[in-house]
Amino acid sequence: MNENTTENRNIRTMELMGVDDWDRPVYKCIETNQLYKDITLGNDETPSLYCCGNVFEGEPGFPINSDLEVRFIQTVERPSPENRFNYMLLDRLRTDCDYYLGYGNRNAKNLWANNEKEQIAKMKDLYNGFTDDEKPEWLTYEQILQYEKSMVNNN
Repeated sequence: MNENTTENRNIRTMELMGVDDWDRPVYKCIETNQLYKDITLGNDETPSLYCCGNVFEGEPGFPINSDLEVRFIQTVERPSPENRFNYMLLDRLRTDCDYYLGYGNRNAKNLWANNEKEQIAKMKDLYNGFTDDEKPEWLTYEQILQYEKSMVNNN
């Protein structure tokens, strides 16, 4: 075994995959495909990485081996605090619509806006507030229009 091979075994390259529900940056090790979480919430210059059972939303467990040299690459940018709030609110509005159309028995009191038209208007406003690159993958404008058709136009 040559010296380069031994040296490379002590290097781990971490790619930022996103942020979990607790605001902890989640990294994937390129060499091992294992997930790690930064328990400093990205606030320290050097992330403090802990394994998480290879589950994106998993709890941090043990720290990464201190004998390893860790290098970071960032391919996913963290959303701005404003965008993060708007994503969460838009998802809340979406889930309210699903509940309204299902177990909520079409009761407007189950909606964030307490009104079908205002709920859809807020969803459109939030969605259109994102740039094309920021628009969520889990909701399209066409789906919002479908909610509108099901909730507003059928009342």
